[in-house]
Amino acid sequence: MTITHHIRNSRRTTAFIVATALLLYWLMAISVSPRVGVTADEVVHFTGGYSYWKFNDYRLHPENGTLPMRLAALPLVFADLHFPSLQDPQWIASKVNNVGELFFFHQGNDVSKILLYGRMMLALAGAVTIWLTWRWSRGLFGPRAGWLALGLTVFCPALLTHGGLITSDITMTACMIGALSACWLVLHRATWGRLLLAGIVCGLAFLSKMSGVILIPLLATMVLLRCLRGTPLILVLGESVHWLRGRLAVLAGSIALMTIVAAGSLIVLWGGYGFRYSGFNLEKSTTTGYYLDWDVVLNKTSIPYRSDTSLNDLLPSRPIPHPTSIDHLVEWLRDRRLLPEAYLWGFAHTHKFSLYRPAFLLGQYRTTGWPSFFPLAFLLKTTLPALVLFTTGIAALVWTARRRSLADPAIGATAPLKIGSICPRWLYRGSPLLLFFVLYWLMAVNMHLNIGHRHILPTYPVFYILASASVLWLGRYKNRMVTLGLVATLGLHALDSINARPFYISYFQPLVGGAAKGYHYLVDSSYDWGQGLPDLAVWLKSDQRRSDPAPVHLCYFGADSPRERGLDVIRFGDDLADFGPRTYPAQLNAGWYAISATHLMQVYAPTRGDWTAAHEEKYQKILARLAHAKPNAQRTGKESTSVLEDCSDLEIIQTTRICHFLRDRPPLEVVGGSILIFKLSAAEIKAALYAPIQ
Repeated sequence: MTITHHIRNSRRTTAFIVATALLLYWLMAISVSPRVGVTADEVVHFTGGYSYWKFNDYRLHPENGTLPMRLAALPLVFADLHFPSLQDPQWIASKVNNVGELFFFHQGNDVSKILLYGRMMLALAGAVTIWLTWRWSRGLFGPRAGWLALGLTVFCPALLTHGGLITSDITMTACMIGALSACWLVLHRATWGRLLLAGIVCGLAFLSKMSGVILIPLLATMVLLRCLRGTPLILVLGESVHWLRGRLAVLAGSIALMTIVAAGSLIVLWGGYGFRYSGFNLEKSTTTGYYLDWDVVLNKTSIPYRSDTSLNDLLPSRPIPHPTSIDHLVEWLRDRRLLPEAYLWGFAHTHKFSLYRPAFLLGQYRTTGWPSFFPLAFLLKTTLPALVLFTTGIAALVWTARRRSLADPAIGATAPLKIGSICPRWLYRGSPLLLFFVLYWLMAVNMHLNIGHRHILPTYPVFYILASASVLWLGRYKNRMVTLGLVATLGLHALDSINARPFYISYFQPLVGGAAKGYHYLVDSSYDWGQGLPDLAVWLKSDQRRSDPAPVHLCYFGADSPRERGLDVIRFGDDLADFGPRTYPAQLNAGWYAISATHLMQVYAPTRGDWTAAHEEKYQKILARLAHAKPNAQRTGKESTSVLEDCSDLEIIQTTRICHFLRDRPPLEVVGGSILIFKLSAAEIKAALYAPIQ
């Protein structure tokens, strides 16, 4: 009784500590919400998810998976939110950005409430990710490894960032690790409960993000490994227990089990789209199709450049559309209606824009990415203590494997192939995660879509599991110094994370300058995703601003609304994030300049990159034409004149010149972890706009 009582108390203590850690993570992720403004993808994610629940219609934003969007909108489905009319031309044309702008900022809805409730739901996916990481670490390397992994994940800046935003990355991470875990259990001891769980979680992984299809090759490889293992497959699918022995029997059984899982995941996938092929619910409203035609997303025709500017000739030419094998497969599935239309369109859309997308890295610009982008992003945005623990964890695993091989001379001898005889036990048990880690990183370094560190978020749980193997050194050096070293390193990791609050998204290692210098390396969702407007509103009322009430010029990147927040600023160079009336060109005079880091680097401007003779020639021609025309023009939604185009182009070019002028100047302050504050005199403005650019 004493031993049993002790075990029960130990389990209760463990459950309490883990639950407390998960609650701490959840609170840290959502408690920063009042300081974190609407980021670039949150408007479209929540708007899409809300429309899925309310209207059973999937025209809005199907390219990012329905599950995270549905999760975010779930708490407010029955709330008193006002959605734009389903007869609105923007809804009919499936333009989610425009519909989202109306929904968030023009219907009288409480944006802060939307953000808080949506973020609370997705932070739960982060908690699930942490729980799975703890379970894997504990199972592979023991309880102490589990505690180390738990501490690392709870204070991980990347997991805290995306667990506190209405985006798809944290849900994809939880579902992917969960699917691999459930399927690996099924391949060793299959029960109806495990089969049901595996089918559901795999289906949710497909619904979480289009990259969920990576499960298909992973599961095939897992079946092969299971066959090579050679141990019996246990089937408990009724009252009797069956043992499948022999590699052929295990292979046949594993394939049958994964077929059942695949069937279950297909049911879940179809359920995510209301068990309907069409992405449109014509009982609610008419439609004119998705915002891009099928021929565009299948790479049969080109997507046009921005039509309201003559600056497109300054950009590098886009590749000629050419359907790939993936495009042909999607078209084949579409023609036979084997998968929901919205899922297939979203998959084709994701594939198309993964081939060509403007990106920034260390002062360079490309549209097809760099193999070094994600490795550098990982090193720059992962805490140094975590990297140290990962290194020591790998070293510990190599040491234990070498010690085992030296102790067992039979290893390496000629013998029938049996996975268990040629590798440590943990290596086979953890092989699904290791396969995923390797395959995902191979995919990442070959990816052209280099817009955010968040795209490698699913690799973090495996990274922390391997880092937790550092506790294996305690098996060799049983002394307080090793224990103190591990605890101290974990403490430094936590301190680094706490110092990043509330803007985890802007976290960079202190060794490279931290958040104050991070924009020199990466921007967009790796640093500046539009989160800074709440703090900018506070800064506008600060003593510093009151002591110098010069005009504030704002160039904002993101989906938040300076206009609806009532910010007293002069907007310039950011019309793609502004759907309201606007006068071109903005009057740029002496005063304060608040510029989002992404726009400072001009990542998405048609004039991005080095200032060339072609840029200068275009600039001078526009100035000459406007010298004989009216000084400015207004955008109304219908107006489209050559003067308006010239005025718009002039603002774009002048913004580029100001950003070139300021790029190497340290900002006076970084507001909201993303908006850089500068002060320019009249002479400096004149030099920025008209002096030769070096």
